[in-house]
Amino acid sequence: MPGFKIGGTGEGPNHTIETRRKHRWTWATLGKGTGTFQSPVLLILKEATRPTFNFEEPEMHHNQEQAYFAGKQTWEPIRLVWYDGEQSPDVSAELWDWLNSVSNIATVIVNPPNQYKKEGTLQMVDGAGAPTETWQMFGCWPQNINWQDLDYANTEIQTIECTMRYDRALRV
Repeated sequence: MPGFKIGGTGEGPNHTIETRRKHRWTWATLGKGTGTFQSPVLLILKEATRPTFNFEEPEMHHNQEQAYFAGKQTWEPIRLVWYDGEQSPDVSAELWDWLNSVSNIATVIVNPPNQYKKEGTLQMVDGAGAPTETWQMFGCWPQNINWQDLDYANTEIQTIECTMRYDRALRV
């Protein structure tokens, strides 16, 4: 009967196999502006998505059929959500500085890419904290930052959402 192997019998994976868990991950590094985010800012990062990859699909027409081929590759932006702390670290200010590394908001001048494109490293970890999957992302920058809405009737913890664009990712 299909299922888990228990006591050496049955078909399928061993019943003691460990699976990755959604809550076991860390940002090992995340560059911004002239440096990197400090550990206290990364510690209150609430959510993140892993890299997503797509191919363009050029199509070739022939008679009554179409054939598809792998075209240019695209890495989709990822989503980061921070808890917005009132004291140190001031996540709102850190994200504002990250945004200003891309474009000086006061003068509306976009900086050259070597000033704002940085590297990021995302790691999935096991129960003991050892990395089991590492993603290295190149050319990271904030494509969109949303400081979220305010509401007198809501007592939820305030968060800040960021869409981070990157050029390429490698699973190392």
